[in-house]
Amino acid sequence: MDDMRKVFNFEFLNIIRRKSFFLSVILIPLIPTVILFVLGKLNTEQSKSLTEVFTAEAANPLPIGVVDQSGLITAYPKWLTDGALIEVADEATARQKIADNQLEGFYLIEPNYLETGKVTYLKPEINMVTEIVQQGVLDDLITYNLMNQDQALYLRYTNPVSFNYSFINEETADTRDQENFLTMGVPYSITMLFYTIIIVGSSFMLNAIGKDKENKTIEVLLTSAKPFQIFLGKLLAYGAASLTQMFAWVGAFLVIAKLGGASISFLQGIDLPANIILWAIPFFVLGYLIYGSLMAGIGAMAPNIREGNQSSFILMLPLIFVLINISQLITEPRRPMSVVLSLFPLTSPVAMMTRLSIGQVPFWQVSLALLLLLGFTFLVIRAVANLFSSQILLSGEKFNLKSFFKTLFLAR
Repeated sequence: MDDMRKVFNFEFLNIIRRKSFFLSVILIPLIPTVILFVLGKLNTEQSKSLTEVFTAEAANPLPIGVVDQSGLITAYPKWLTDGALIEVADEATARQKIADNQLEGFYLIEPNYLETGKVTYLKPEINMVTEIVQQGVLDDLITYNLMNQDQALYLRYTNPVSFNYSFINEETADTRDQENFLTMGVPYSITMLFYTIIIVGSSFMLNAIGKDKENKTIEVLLTSAKPFQIFLGKLLAYGAASLTQMFAWVGAFLVIAKLGGASISFLQGIDLPANIILWAIPFFVLGYLIYGSLMAGIGAMAPNIREGNQSSFILMLPLIFVLINISQLITEPRRPMSVVLSLFPLTSPVAMMTRLSIGQVPFWQVSLALLLLLGFTFLVIRAVANLFSSQILLSGEKFNLKSFFKTLFLAR
């Protein structure tokens, strides 16, 4: 046990002192935090002036004239036009008003408008913002007059239906706001966070064991500690480092959401409940122990890091399958496939956290997933212990996936 503690202390201190670890823990979340903070400050200082600029363009003080040669428009209600469009008797008068700087331009509605729908807009210069806004007002004005100036009919036509939603069973219905960016954004971010942390943390184990074999450090370690103590010490050290990394990234995520919400609308309202953070610890730890152990097993058998990395893809397929089905997990968290993915030990560390971030998981499913994970973790660690022997660690034989699984579960 003392030897395992020495391995743990050496590996953990070695990891957290690396520049690469510092960059991943501090700078990766710090960069978007600083960017959002700066954007928030700039937005606070400049939003008023930008709004004023747009308003000045969209609400030009000069109205636009309407020369109606079709005789269709007989009313210009203020509640509809707000003075943006005014009636002008003829084209000559409209041109003169433009010359006198009384109009920005004028619409010429052709005599045969009902047959052709043709309207010509004449103006001295281009102002795209005002054109777009006032064209919409002209469309509304024509529609209102086509309806014989019936305000109630016009308002019902422009807002024909007001939908109210009701659910047969509130407990099983998906009541999330599907139009809200956070409905997809938060679960997707949680999925990618746990996938990345587990993949990176477990890959460290493969590289650590492989590097020790390549530079012959493993021979020195075997003279002072048992193979299983080396394995467990390294596994716990890299797990502690990865857990530190996870806390740093989750904390940064919450800070980014808080700072970004002040300047970017889609970040407003992001909040991770405390129970999500509490569940994250056991699911991450057990998920890491499973994949970290399996990666360590590959590192023990592979003669070099290159061959180990090539074979590790097979072990990562379950997590990759979760990413392939991420859309179903988020949009339909109660479907049988989503439930199975969140209970199966090789996929539950990521899939269950995705469903928990949505907030529609029965307690018994979370408890069952943890029990299955705990049992599977125990079996995997016992199985990987079969791969940690002096004979295998010092072997230079070419890695064979069939031999790996055979030794893993059936021993030597």
